[in-house]
Amino acid sequence: MARRDLDEWLWQIGAELQRLSGEVGTGPPKPARRAAWEPRIDLAETDDAFVIRAEIAGVRGEEIRIAYHAKRHSVTIRGVRNEESLTSEGHCGYLLLEIHYGEFEREIQLPKAPIDPRRIQATYRNGILVVLIPRADDAIGKPTVRKTITITQF
Repeated sequence: MARRDLDEWLWQIGAELQRLSGEVGTGPPKPARRAAWEPRIDLAETDDAFVIRAEIAGVRGEEIRIAYHAKRHSVTIRGVRNEESLTSEGHCGYLLLEIHYGEFEREIQLPKAPIDPRRIQATYRNGILVVLIPRADDAIGKPTVRKTITITQF
């Protein structure tokens, strides 16, 4: 098969797949799952800490729970985003639903490095949760308990 024929054939297959995926996605919008969803996160590393940023817009600060699990060397973020009515009557016809509501949970596995769980801090502002996890020397970095982290700013 000549290169031009192969390119055209691949292009036609791609166009057909795109058309079919468009047909599958038509119809009335489907509501977001009421079960757990996972917020998007960033995990960064600095010289003296790990930093987790979680995108959880629309969640009230008092609805967020953060815990460090020593045995798993991970941080869990959980909470709930409640759906608010768009009208005072409570009736609304949705055309597109992409925002997930309900409970969420996300466990972030930390890199194998000693940390100081006593100094973990969390702040929440403008829909972004930031969890600062300071590094520690080996003696401090082997905790055997679970620690709940309090969010200090809203």
